Amino acid sequence: MKKHTTPVLAALAAAALLSACAGSGAPKAAAPATAQNQPVRPAGGHGLDAFLGSYDANRDGQVTRAEFDAIRLQRFKAADTNGDGVLSEAEYVAEFEGRLKRQYFDEGRQPDAAYENNIKQAHTRFGIVNRARDGKFTWAEDQAVADKTFTGLDTNGDGVVSKADPQRPREQASN
Repeated sequence: MKKHTTPVLAALAAAALLSACAGSGAPKAAAPATAQNQPVRPAGGHGLDAFLGSYDANRDGQVTRAEFDAIRLQRFKAADTNGDGVLSEAEYVAEFEGRLKRQYFDEGRQPDAAYENNIKQAHTRFGIVNRARDGKFTWAEDQAVADKTFTGLDTNGDGVVSKADPQRPREQASN
């Protein structure tokens, strides 16, 4: 086997592992259906475009709260590899890294400095979202993040996030 195929195989193995682990952990939810069987993208990022790419499961240009919650639950369950109902930092980062690897693979890219920075940022994010500072990211902590995120982007208050939502200036959005 050629040496350059190793990252590709690792990405495929990570995706298979995340799929296999989807049955453990938090409350049950059906996997979100995606248009033309395309997984939601991107792995992460900020702003409306990244949000829509990550959570618009049916690719209709908008994200309902049900779509958003289903994908977050699916990711939480997949990340909880030991089935204890909480995510350790390692589980939290591994779930994100699996999505990031898949994104890189789909784009035909190899991990680079930006990839490494994204992984470092995932560790930092865990320290922020784990409000109890106990090393155990709970479903309740995840829901608190979800509530703030969705409400912040649903600026017109209609229960749907889309390009129709007026964007707040950057400094206002962070308050």
